[in-house]
Amino acid sequence: MKRLAAVLMLALLVGACDSGPKGPGDLTGTVQSSGPALGGVVFQVVGSGIEKFTGTGGTKVFWAQQPDPKVFRVILVGESGGDLTFSTSVQDRSKGLPKATVASVVDLENRPLPVTGDFKVKFRR
Repeated sequence: MKRLAAVLMLALLVGACDSGPKGPGDLTGTVQSSGPALGGVVFQVVGSGIEKFTGTGGTKVFWAQQPDPKVFRVILVGESGGDLTFSTSVQDRSKGLPKATVASVVDLENRPLPVTGDFKVKFRR
């Protein structure tokens, strides 16, 4: 009897879990660097239901959808260094977060930096 009660309680708890906000909305994106201050970055984003990218916090954004509708090339240009922030409008926020791969990075004086694991693109709901 205790086992049945435990199983029912577990089923109720799992059923009550929320996977996060649903429906259209924005995801927050950040390009982080543990190294030098970033002036700009080029990266590729892969994700379903992406509609557009918008700069936030002084970051300018340029983007283009690639032949595959789930792939986008994104360029961020920052005004003062630090993390570069942007938002990504999506059709359904409950879907998986997009994945990004950094292709090119420049410092505040527009000098190329080697692309290393120090540069990460993070998305959150």
